[in-house]
Amino acid sequence: MSTNIPNFAPPENFTPVFPPEVSVEQKEVFIEFSNYVNTILLSEEDPLHQAERSWVTDACLKRYLRASKWHLSEAKARIRYTLEWRREYKPADIEPERVEPEVVTGKLHINGFDKHGRPIIYLRPGLENTKAGPRQVLAVVFMFECAIKLMPEDVENIVIIVDFHECSARRSPGLGIAKEFMHVLGSHYPERLAMALVVNAPWYFWGFFKLLSPFIDPVTKNKIKFVDLENPDRMKSNPQWINILDCIDKDQLENEYGGNQEFVYNQEIYWDTLLKKIGKNIKENVFAKTPMPNISVILRLIVTFQRPALVSNEFNPFRECFEELGIGCLDTKELPFQN
Repeated sequence: MSTNIPNFAPPENFTPVFPPEVSVEQKEVFIEFSNYVNTILLSEEDPLHQAERSWVTDACLKRYLRASKWHLSEAKARIRYTLEWRREYKPADIEPERVEPEVVTGKLHINGFDKHGRPIIYLRPGLENTKAGPRQVLAVVFMFECAIKLMPEDVENIVIIVDFHECSARRSPGLGIAKEFMHVLGSHYPERLAMALVVNAPWYFWGFFKLLSPFIDPVTKNKIKFVDLENPDRMKSNPQWINILDCIDKDQLENEYGGNQEFVYNQEIYWDTLLKKIGKNIKENVFAKTPMPNISVILRLIVTFQRPALVSNEFNPFRECFEELGIGCLDTKELPFQN
């Protein structure tokens, strides 16, 4: 039976994957690293001190050390860079309405867990509905933060399924956005990716992947695996290919990928369920609730004063503005009050 309700409950019998035991030498490095981090946190008088202190858990510090191969100087540089980024970017405080236009089609959503209790994020570029830009990366960061909040105890990693079904080279987010995404993932979420499963890779993907590869950390690159839904046993002849059902139980996997979940994405139901689950407040979309006659009045005024500039659809200074507000890209020739 189909459902619009996403699965945010891990399987009862999942087996967590624990990081390697820390050696005596590594414990010494950890203590020195921990002491260093204490010196670069915000002061106790700062209102954000407690949030920052809560973020630098022992598990977090060990992830940075593992990502740096326990090289202390590198780990120090990496976590300092991330702390500076988090203070400016504020990933844990992204307001849902800022990224809501990016989840309208279901191209980016969390649903289910793998056999080790790791949340699954689906990326479906074939459902792309917005222009390439910073908000797309912001939306991925928002979903990463949501997935981290959904992690059960003893789970530190995320699984990503990238499905290129019905994705054309023209509709793909592009190399720039992919590079930025990989940079954010590698720099600020080290040791968080368990694996990325690429499904329905089109012919042009391999050239794209070759261009992107130099920007991917070798450890991260080894976590990228490919899935052939029509020939699951392809993995036997090539270690880069895997059978998705070896990683995810059918009850936790959407039926398009061989699972039993007949999940039908409904943006309103999904968004409401996710935000309630992670404890985010749902703010009313002012622009979506505004009656169209009022918007028409505003547009009429814009056209009245800027008509010469707006006659050409190649130059529309308001196009990006309307897209950022989440009310779509407006073409001046489609306005109802055009003569």
